[in-house]
Amino acid sequence: MRLCFLGTNERLNYLRLHASPAVELDNMDNFKGTASRPVSIESRMEELELAQWIIERSIEAERRGFDGVITGCFADPGVDAARERVRIPIIGPGETALLTARMLAHHFSVITPLKETVPIAREQVRRIGIDPFVASIRPFGISVELIREGDPATVQSLVDLANRCIEEDGAELLVFGCASMSLLTDELQPRIGVPIINSVKLSLRAAEMMVGAGLTHSPVTFPQPVKIAAGAQS
Repeated sequence: MRLCFLGTNERLNYLRLHASPAVELDNMDNFKGTASRPVSIESRMEELELAQWIIERSIEAERRGFDGVITGCFADPGVDAARERVRIPIIGPGETALLTARMLAHHFSVITPLKETVPIAREQVRRIGIDPFVASIRPFGISVELIREGDPATVQSLVDLANRCIEEDGAELLVFGCASMSLLTDELQPRIGVPIINSVKLSLRAAEMMVGAGLTHSPVTFPQPVKIAAGAQS
């Protein structure tokens, strides 16, 4: 099984440590496309920029013979559009984490990096249809780039916020609404009394499951754009 991860080499190496036997992971670091990738995603504008990068690389991944694609941003920019362009499964970490949270708990909280990303997270849970099960959406108040540094004070602040979600909001499970934040899960889980979903690791497992089961997105739900289909036939 060959999976393409659309993210950094650091996260690629992390996923390789957790991949099942016989699963090959690569991020096509040698592909020079036309779309650019923002340093971090903290706005709708940056989501749109990343979406073009995701779509372009998903098309290239299918052309290179990958069995599935795992995207690297919790907001899942470009995932649905990429599904219109390819037939291999495209796995978004946000969608995967939030739908799994609904299976594991009746009420859960989403922790998102900034106050400015709360509306984006709210839109995401509504779009997926799980908003009645969200106990709260709380901002961490720290930028994605600072979260990546993993400073002990940052980690402790995240533990404190997580416990407030549990004690004040009634959260029975936590979803870190940021892939960089998810990478802290293994360190934080022993210090928090409810499950925390690691969207990065979970999206790998979802991709392995989909490809292993021979499943992909429906061509009725995600049809190839008519203009592109017509061009392919001419």
